[in-house]
Amino acid sequence: RIARGTLLWKADETSQIIYTEAKLRAKLVALTPTEAIDLLEHLYCWGGEVLEIVGDAKYWNHSRMKQNTGNHPDGNGEGRGDGVSSYALRDIEPDEELLDDYAAYSIVPWFEALCVEYGAKSCTSIGREYVMA
Repeated sequence: RIARGTLLWKADETSQIIYTEAKLRAKLVALTPTEAIDLLEHLYCWGGEVLEIVGDAKYWNHSRMKQNTGNHPDGNGEGRGDGVSSYALRDIEPDEELLDDYAAYSIVPWFEALCVEYGAKSCTSIGREYVMA
């Protein structure tokens, strides 16, 4: 069981790769089309940046109504969240999937265009599709 407020993923220089458009395009040309789509569909946009999460945190899934992870449930500040890391919003039971609201992520226009170019769907676009549905 994971208690409410538990830090699940710490945003720092070891837990993520930040991409510029040029850096991401350089990585994509070395991949097969399937690998490129897989990478693009597992990148996240936050604060205007495109991020690759390193480690298990890249396997969070989307839920607009039932998210159980996100910014600290008691806000940011001393002994609470930092505004970018991921925390348990409530107690999470064993075998329960970790869910976040992708619709809350940033839109980065060059990244969205790159996803269209490769036939991929960004996490943000997937999250917003569910909000509109």
